[in-house]
Amino acid sequence: MEWEFIHEEIEVEFEKRPGPPARFAWRGKRVEVAEVVRAWADHSFGQFRYPARWWQRRHRNYYRVRTAEGWLAEFYLDRGFGKWILYRVFRAKPADEQHAETGSG
Repeated sequence: MEWEFIHEEIEVEFEKRPGPPARFAWRGKRVEVAEVVRAWADHSFGQFRYPARWWQRRHRNYYRVRTAEGWLAEFYLDRGFGKWILYRVFRAKPADEQHAETGSG
């Protein structure tokens, strides 16, 4: 299974600020965050070609999280627009489905 591209706006909730995200709302469902796997900032120029100007930089804070259901999600805060975006998800298939697809098991 590969990462699934989503790119949809979400709402993110925190237990306390500053602090890691506690949950997010996506497609009408509240998803609990079990663990923040990775967090990083992106201040790159994105698709702009050099020489780019300072105001063309991205200002995003990314999070890769493991949900309480066990799947991974990556989302970011686009500081330029003040919006949270669910970038992509990775949902592992149950072992039975994997065996059925490969013919093993």
